[in-house]
Amino acid sequence: MIKLKRHPSNPILAKNPDNHWEAGSVFNPCVIRDGKLFRMFYRATNDVKRKEKGGYTSSIGYAESSDGLTWKRNNDPILTPSEPYDSDGCEDARVTKINDTYYMHYTAIAIGENDKLSIRIALATSKDCKTWVKHGIVGPAGSTSKAATLFPEKINDEYWWFYTWESDSPRSTIMSVSAKDLEEVARPPSGRLAQTLECFDSWAVFTSPISPDSPNSIGVVRGAEVGAPPLKTEDGWLFIYCNANISGHPEWTVKAALLDLNDPRKVIAKTVEPILAPESGPERNGVVNNVTFPEGAVAVGDELYVYYGSGDQGCCLATCKLSELLDELKAQFV
Repeated sequence: MIKLKRHPSNPILAKNPDNHWEAGSVFNPCVIRDGKLFRMFYRATNDVKRKEKGGYTSSIGYAESSDGLTWKRNNDPILTPSEPYDSDGCEDARVTKINDTYYMHYTAIAIGENDKLSIRIALATSKDCKTWVKHGIVGPAGSTSKAATLFPEKINDEYWWFYTWESDSPRSTIMSVSAKDLEEVARPPSGRLAQTLECFDSWAVFTSPISPDSPNSIGVVRGAEVGAPPLKTEDGWLFIYCNANISGHPEWTVKAALLDLNDPRKVIAKTVEPILAPESGPERNGVVNNVTFPEGAVAVGDELYVYYGSGDQGCCLATCKLSELLDELKAQFV
């Protein structure tokens, strides 16, 4: 059974007390490989006072690397709270490059009247990873949603993206959406997105482990959540994600799945057990305890680099042989 091996230099990126916006914590890194350059987009907080207004404001930081191991980061964040819909935080970016444009889905946090919390999916785009244009909310209305990622190329002449619906709840579900053009991806939530929720069973990819025969949520803390942008292989789309939490206490672990190349709603195979789970001190006792949360997956030859957040306090790396993981997945058909 494949288990990811933690890199001995973890964390590969830590908080920087000299920068106010990342003095509290850095974590949940999305990493993409752009030619010979590795680009990291990570979540940073100004402090760790999670229950105080303004004491836990998230921004998106940026770093570059030639080898995926050692990083040079920007002194300033590339995305910060600036709009009513993300006034209290820009969190957990997933970035995909299509043609000459970088598409960043991120979680927009806003606290309204009577401390009502809004958690929605927003989109920003860039041509150079320096200047970003915000396009507003693109995730579904009427529920908490987060953790969206765009596939890196068309599938049967459509653009696909995944997102997490009813996130952080026992009903949490990884949903799929397809669009004819990239303009539709950047539009406010309506049309095709609304239709997929109306036809829930046809577009849900990883549903809640709550049995229809036992509709209560006893033993289920949280359903699955989108992890890293999918990675194309000859065997299918390799999807590294945060699997459902049925441990009886909050815990974030990592699994891998293979999705059909022509219809990513079809799960061909998935690992039986997590390939990474909280074990180290920072993972088990962090700003948030028991967290190994994946947001980046990059193939470096036959080595798979999985980038993850450790206890919401560090950007970390774990690896395995890509061919061995694919062989194990192919032996676990669902």
